[in-house]
Amino acid sequence: MMGLGRAVSALILSGILLCSVPLRADEAPWLPVSQVMSELARNPDFVEALYRRLGRDPKAGGILGPDEIKRLREMILGKDFEGLDRFPGLTVQGMGRSVRLAGAMLDQSGDDGFPPQPAAAEAVVEAAADEGLGIPAVGTPPAPDAYLRPLGFRLEAGDRVDPALAERYADGLRLAELLNRLSLNAPDGRGRHRVVLDGRTLDTPRALMETLALGGHDVEVRDSRYFANFGDLIYHGRDVLTPFWIDTRLPVPGTDRNLLVPVSHSQHELVVRGPVVNADLSFYFGIDGQAVFRPSVTRDQAWVMGRVAHRYRGEEAMEVIRLAGVIVRAYDAIKRRHPELPFGGYYALGVCNDVNAMIELRMRGETTLFPLTLDPQFFTDEGEVGRLAESLPLDSRWRAVADPRRILGSLPVEDLAALPLPSLREDFEKVRAALESGRLPRPGVGDVSLLGAVAAGLLVAGLWSVHLWFVRRRR
Repeated sequence: MMGLGRAVSALILSGILLCSVPLRADEAPWLPVSQVMSELARNPDFVEALYRRLGRDPKAGGILGPDEIKRLREMILGKDFEGLDRFPGLTVQGMGRSVRLAGAMLDQSGDDGFPPQPAAAEAVVEAAADEGLGIPAVGTPPAPDAYLRPLGFRLEAGDRVDPALAERYADGLRLAELLNRLSLNAPDGRGRHRVVLDGRTLDTPRALMETLALGGHDVEVRDSRYFANFGDLIYHGRDVLTPFWIDTRLPVPGTDRNLLVPVSHSQHELVVRGPVVNADLSFYFGIDGQAVFRPSVTRDQAWVMGRVAHRYRGEEAMEVIRLAGVIVRAYDAIKRRHPELPFGGYYALGVCNDVNAMIELRMRGETTLFPLTLDPQFFTDEGEVGRLAESLPLDSRWRAVADPRRILGSLPVEDLAALPLPSLREDFEKVRAALESGRLPRPGVGDVSLLGAVAAGLLVAGLWSVHLWFVRRRR
């Protein structure tokens, strides 16, 4: 879920740029947004500076109306900072409405939210082309701050580079490039892109990885879950906890509240070690509108946690790689048929979880991921991928009811005691206990108000350019 949340969280970024005072030292490895904002709001010019920033230019996020500016001003002056720690708290259906509204606004402006870029289909070679593996690859590891953006006042946005991953980045980039090209080969055999390795001519991702395994390489695929990091903020050298909160409409037993959960991020991670290739890749459908293999190079902030739900080796690993390649081609074909989809098809074609849920469904017979948002109408011509899409338990349907088992299954921890927020841990413990005892109340069915959707849509449309900076930096 790396798109909508980062755009909405940019509202907070706009204010954080303006001022700061040093935080008190303590033992916590991360800071809540409320603490950061409470520090910033001590500056008496903060609200007026924020007003000017938001009201200046739509491309800079200046599209909030007077009512929204008034509410923001009242929230800051009233020191209601704790509400930011669970912002925005939309339902999945409300999130979809906000994305549609944001897409309509961008359509009216003639901007789809993304800078011009070649379609993935252009990587298909019209005539048969052979090339070598090209690994070990030539390349300089990214600098430690390559993906960090200084925002002033000892605040940064972006990701820190992981030194170990950086050393393998050149090989990972080359392997990802090859796997994505091979995935786009036409099934009828026309215009095949091929890799020649160990005397074999290979034209599918699975064939390439099988040949590497035969050559002494260890290949493992990990189905991994994290909390999605939508702010990527670092304040005075410390991580800022910036999840995107979803209202599940699932009652928390013993309270009058619904369960709000941080949106999860999932990916299938390909880890290759051997005499020639040493690479780390991830596979997911990203905010850039691409379902592709990607080289891994950055280090996650500690609060996103991390859990491997399933590990695949041998034949199972090869089947996951095969299916991932089929998904790459299917998504490319859908996007070429539907260039009108805003945000590169993000949300309409799913979020990060949907493609990984397809793989889990194929490999395990069910999926444990939440939320899932794709619209099956776009997948009717895509064979195996279309059948998997139609079989997913979608959370974006108008009357969808949240599945507590998938909500729990998406968590990036095995032990609830490891969750980063005590209140979140307590809510999950109550929900799990009620679920195991069979006394969990049925979730309600609701939606965000139209006003709330419009406000969120404005934020998505106006602030989308903030996170695009990170996408461009990785190209």
